[in-house]
Amino acid sequence: MTREGRLLSLYMGLTVATTGFLQPFVPIYLLEAGLTKSQIGLVAGSGIALALLLQPLLGKLSDRFDTRRPFVAIMSVVAALAYLSFPFLRSAPAFLMAVALGLNANLYMQGVGGVLVGRLAVKGKGGETYAAYRVWGSIAYVFVALAVGFIIKPEGGHGRGALNLIFETGPLLFLAIAVLAYWLPDPQRPVEADEEAPVGKVRIRPNLKRFLAVDFLYIVSLYGATNFISIFMQHLGGRGLFLSCVFLPGVITETLVMRYSGVFSDRYGRRPVLAVSYLLLPFRLLIYSVAVSPWTVLGAQSLHGLNFGIVGAVAIAFVNDQADHRTRGALQAKLSLITASAGAVGPALMGLVADRFGLPAMFQVAAGLALVATVVFMLFVNESNEHARGTGIRLLDRAPFPSKSA
Repeated sequence: MTREGRLLSLYMGLTVATTGFLQPFVPIYLLEAGLTKSQIGLVAGSGIALALLLQPLLGKLSDRFDTRRPFVAIMSVVAALAYLSFPFLRSAPAFLMAVALGLNANLYMQGVGGVLVGRLAVKGKGGETYAAYRVWGSIAYVFVALAVGFIIKPEGGHGRGALNLIFETGPLLFLAIAVLAYWLPDPQRPVEADEEAPVGKVRIRPNLKRFLAVDFLYIVSLYGATNFISIFMQHLGGRGLFLSCVFLPGVITETLVMRYSGVFSDRYGRRPVLAVSYLLLPFRLLIYSVAVSPWTVLGAQSLHGLNFGIVGAVAIAFVNDQADHRTRGALQAKLSLITASAGAVGPALMGLVADRFGLPAMFQVAAGLALVATVVFMLFVNESNEHARGTGIRLLDRAPFPSKSA
């Protein structure tokens, strides 16, 4: 691996490693701070208002100045300060502001990973290349989750005191990213024939619009429900490592799946691979609704590899397929914005359902939304990868070579 490759792998590893403490413990921290599930859902979705303004702006600025290092450094410091402030906060509005800032900074940093990989990838190998770098994030997540599991009390009497230690140390990972930004590989875009075209006028093809709509429903159902997984695990009696490692089975299977999903989507198309993930999700969410022990939750979590292990790499490649070097940042920012929007709506909606009808009913509602997303994808989204060979399965490979208008 080249020096650029090693640095980018380290960057991807650190950005994803931060979720090793944020994903399981932000909801539990908010619960221990006295917030209701509805309030937790609103706080988790608080980044949406800021994201609607900030993410497209950051993407366009990055493309206009053709640089990402200073933005990464600034956003890393913002995220670190936002999460380091948790032990000093006392009210829902204060947590809402901190999460909004931290979420937006994190979204930008993760979007940058997709842009940089797109710059370095060989044409037709976008899925394989992104997955090869992103897998290091999954490995880093495993180490952080295990480390956090040993920090908290195994018997589960956590309280804010024990959780404070996590938020006094975990955000230091963001400061490491800020330092790394100085050496981050940030190749300049190649000069193209249409270089004079204004970057601000980014055209989104109809097929990409349909995909983004499906992605919105998918994220609402998946992350709206799984935002409460650690609380659900605690409700079923899970303590200590059960809580810190509740997402670990999914991360391990995601690591195994992601690299091959990227290669397969490069060869046979994005659509057949994504279809596997969309078809599986409703069934996975229904498993949670009937779970009666922490072990059942861990079993269902292991299926996450076939959800994010596919979508996490292939959705990035799907967008890159329909972008050029000048518009890739803006379109990836659009994907990040859709993710942020769904990440806001999902927890808020599912929090209301959970407060009123209980956590099992919440998972059932999420499964229904996931089914709608699957039907729309299967019927209306075409293939994006013009280099794909096709699978020969008409249902999963309905349009292997998209037209310019699609």
